[in-house]
Amino acid sequence: MAIKNGQEWGSDKVTPDDLVVVATDAELAQAISGGHRDFTLAGGDMWRTIGAKTQRPIPGELAKCLPIDVIDVQCELFDGTKLSKCAAAHVVLRGSSIRGGWLRGPVTVIANAQFLGHWDVAPRGHPNDGRVEITQVDPSMSLRQRLSARSRLKSGNHLPHPSISVRSIKEFEFEINDGLAKDHARQNVWIDGQRIGRVKSLSLEVRSDHAFLWM
Repeated sequence: MAIKNGQEWGSDKVTPDDLVVVATDAELAQAISGGHRDFTLAGGDMWRTIGAKTQRPIPGELAKCLPIDVIDVQCELFDGTKLSKCAAAHVVLRGSSIRGGWLRGPVTVIANAQFLGHWDVAPRGHPNDGRVEITQVDPSMSLRQRLSARSRLKSGNHLPHPSISVRSIKEFEFEINDGLAKDHARQNVWIDGQRIGRVKSLSLEVRSDHAFLWM
């Protein structure tokens, strides 16, 4: 069940014996895709989001159990490859680094975790509210404005900004068509920090309470 405003997140439960330890968001997503449901984190953006605890729970003893949502991602790349992926922390659409990366063209960040590396991209979001935060940078945003916003991302003070839109969503779709500018047609997708490739179409849906983090 998605958490509501003011509601306490998680509960104290007996730690299971089959707890999986993961050190990155990509490892967490891969293990979820493999059928695992109970995890303790040792790194990554979701780990930082829940408080970056270093002490691991002991199987058979009481620990805090935090349910989290995950993102189901369906995408088709320009080479014809079709993929079904699970994202634990975030999905990013932007140009490749050789074409300016974050500093040129449109940028879209779909975040289940609050953090993206050193950046506090979704300070208003929550990993268990049944939604994800989508932040989109207008392609017309200037280099100077982007550099200024990037410097404020570490503290989450990049908002509000007229060239940056933020909203909460349960589903999202993106597709290249003839009406899109060339910058949009050069969008690459990253899932939990892993570059997947140049994307032609993408859709995602939030799955509530699909994994449990123990701390």
